[in-house]
Amino acid sequence: MNVESRMDEKGISVVELLVGLVLLTVVVVSLAASGMYASRTMSRSRFELEAAEFQQSELERLLAIPYSELEDGSRETEQGASRWTVVEQANHRRILLFTNYAPTEAISVRDSVVAFRLRP
Repeated sequence: MNVESRMDEKGISVVELLVGLVLLTVVVVSLAASGMYASRTMSRSRFELEAAEFQQSELERLLAIPYSELEDGSRETEQGASRWTVVEQANHRRILLFTNYAPTEAISVRDSVVAFRLRP
């Protein structure tokens, strides 16, 4: 078999196969890393959303308390803890709410918000 007849043969060489496998491996590893990053980001976003909902529910609960009964306090639930201070102003009360959303021991989202209640 001479050199010219080998050049006419169809198919792929071992080198071409190895290059293709290396490229495929790089693509698969990149996709796996992207999937893991997306999963972590979605989990963190879910916990931050749940923490915002917890804070919103605590604030709504405080705003539902009659103006004359609104005072400093704290509260703990299964979802987390909240602490608030009430400052009397000339024509309103300022409520400073601190929340610590902790659905598990490994996760904790802390936040604060200021709200105002006008004097009736």
